[in-house]
Amino acid sequence: FEPKEAEAFTLPALATGDTVALDDYRGQVTYLTFWASWCLPCRQEMPYLAQLWQRHRDDGFQVIGINVDEDVEAARQFARDHELPFPLAYDADRAVSTRYRVPGFPTHYIVDRRGKIRFSGLGFNLADVAAISQEVETLLQESADAAD
Repeated sequence: FEPKEAEAFTLPALATGDTVALDDYRGQVTYLTFWASWCLPCRQEMPYLAQLWQRHRDDGFQVIGINVDEDVEAARQFARDHELPFPLAYDADRAVSTRYRVPGFPTHYIVDRRGKIRFSGLGFNLADVAAISQEVETLLQESADAAD
């Protein structure tokens, strides 16, 4: 598996007028999750991601939730209900989802400090937690300028 470059994107933030840009997190390990408020596995994934982010954010770890709801208000309500603490972006026309070839929801990608996708997965269940945690912890131990 040859790690490929994570494609840069800039999207509007879900709840504010700000933007969320992948390049802003270069040098950090970044977990991208493509999600929707109606997706049941997404509902399971979000509390876990919030905990993972809380645990590792001071080590250079970031989570970006990329929402694809047609109804942006449903997505905002979901984010409020779940008190999601990490950046949330809104992919209204699913252009970024298309570029990332997202096959379903949730789909996640873990991007290393050098901007390469090192891990990806479709769906979420509690059995995934150990593998995801391990991958994040492994990547956090790498430096941004490690040799390819």
